[in-house]
Amino acid sequence: MKKRILYVILIGIINMAILSSAYYLYVQKEISNIEKNYRYIAEEKANNIEATIESVIIRADAIKILLQDLGGNSVFFESLADDLYDNVKDETGISLKYISIAPDGVVSEVYPLLTNESLIGYDYLDVTKTGNVTDPRIYEQGNPILTNSYDIREGGFGVSGAIPVMYKSGSEKTLWGLVGFNISSDSLTEALNLESLEELGINYRLSYLDTHNTKHIIQESATKPVNEITVQFHVENLIWELSLSPKSGWYPVSRIIITLVIMALISVFIGMFANVIFRLRDSYLMVVKLSNTDRLTDCYNRRAYEDKLSEYKNFGMDKDFVYIAVDINGLKKANDTLGHQAGDELICGAASLLKNCFKEFGNVYRIGGDEFAVMIQCDENKLEERKNTLTRSMIKWKGKYVPQLAMSVGYAPYREVPNKGIDELAKLADERMYDAKRNFYISSGQDRRGR
Repeated sequence: MKKRILYVILIGIINMAILSSAYYLYVQKEISNIEKNYRYIAEEKANNIEATIESVIIRADAIKILLQDLGGNSVFFESLADDLYDNVKDETGISLKYISIAPDGVVSEVYPLLTNESLIGYDYLDVTKTGNVTDPRIYEQGNPILTNSYDIREGGFGVSGAIPVMYKSGSEKTLWGLVGFNISSDSLTEALNLESLEELGINYRLSYLDTHNTKHIIQESATKPVNEITVQFHVENLIWELSLSPKSGWYPVSRIIITLVIMALISVFIGMFANVIFRLRDSYLMVVKLSNTDRLTDCYNRRAYEDKLSEYKNFGMDKDFVYIAVDINGLKKANDTLGHQAGDELICGAASLLKNCFKEFGNVYRIGGDEFAVMIQCDENKLEERKNTLTRSMIKWKGKYVPQLAMSVGYAPYREVPNKGIDELAKLADERMYDAKRNFYISSGQDRRGR
C-alpha cells in the first residue's frame, strides 16, 4: 500500500516536473510572440509620429524653395503660409502656431501675425536664447533642425523647427536665412493620439533624447510601462523613443500560479490546461489582429500594407495584378461643417464600398486619414465590371450625417507596365487618382480646402 502510494507520488512528481517544464517553455515562447507584436505596434506608431512631423517639415520646405528661387523675395509668403496651414491641418490634424521667415536668422515676417507679433525681430542665431541651437554653423549644412523646446511643466509639448535657406553663388552655398515653424502642443498631442493605446490596455511612454543624451518624457500613460518594449527613431536631428508594455504584464504571475495548481489536480488537468492555451492563443491573435487592422474601418492598416508591398517587391506580381489608389473627396468639408462623426461616416462608408466591391479579388488597406489602397488580381473584363459597380455604389450611397459620398480613384493594372515594380505601379495609380480628384473639384466647383 505504502509502495503504491510512493509510486503514485513519484508519478505525480514526474508528471508535474514534465508538465511544468513544458509549460515554462510555452510561456517563454508566448511572451516572445507577444513582445514581437508589441514591437510591431510600437514601430507602426513611431512611423506615424515621424511621418506626422515630417509632413509639416515637407510643406514648410516649399517656402524655402521659393525663397531660394526668388532670391529672398517673400511676396508670396502670406498666401502660401495660409495654404500651408490648411494643408497641414487637413493631412495631419495639426494646427501650427506660426510660420516665420528670418533673413540672416532675424524674423522679418510671421504668419499669423495677429497672435505672434512679438516674434518679429527674434534672432534664431542668438545662442543665448533658450531653445536656439548652441552652434549656428549647423544650419550651414542645409538640413532642417528641430530644437529642444518642450514645455513639459504645462503638461504638453511643442516642436519648433528651422529650415535653412541657402543662397548659391557659383559652386558656393551660403546661409541666406531660415524658415521657422512651431507646432501647437495640444494639437500635436491630439494628432498623435497615444491615448488610444491606453484604451487598448497598453501602457506607453514617448520621450526624446537631447544633445546631452538626457531623456525628456513628452507624454506617458497613467500607469508607467514596466519591462517595456522600446523603439528608437529619428525625426531630423532628434532621437525619440516610444516604449510600450501591457497593463496586465507580459504574463501575469497569478495566471502561472493558477495553472500550476490546475496541473496538480490530475483529474481536471487536461481541460484546465487546454483552457489556458486557448486563452493565451486568443490573446495572441488579438494582438496580431490589432497590429494589422485599422480600428475605425476594419480594413488592413498601414503596417499590413507595407508588409504586402515588401512581398510584391521580393516575389513580383502576376499579369492580372491591379493597384488601386483611392482618396475621399470633401472629407475636410464634412469634418468642418458637420462634425467628425460625419467624417468618420464618410471614411467607414468608403471602406465598406471598397470591401464589398473588391473583397472577392483582393484586400483593401487604409493607409492614411482619407487614403485607401486596394491590391487585387483581376482580369481586364472583371476590372471594368468592378469599376462600374463601384461607381453605381457611390451614387446610391446615403449616410446618416452626409447625403453623398464621392471618391477619386486611380487604377494601375500591371499589364500596362509589365516591366515596372510595385512602387512605380503605386505612383502611377496615385497620379491617376490625383487627376480624378482635380477633375472632380473642377467639375463640381468646390474648393479643395472646403472653404
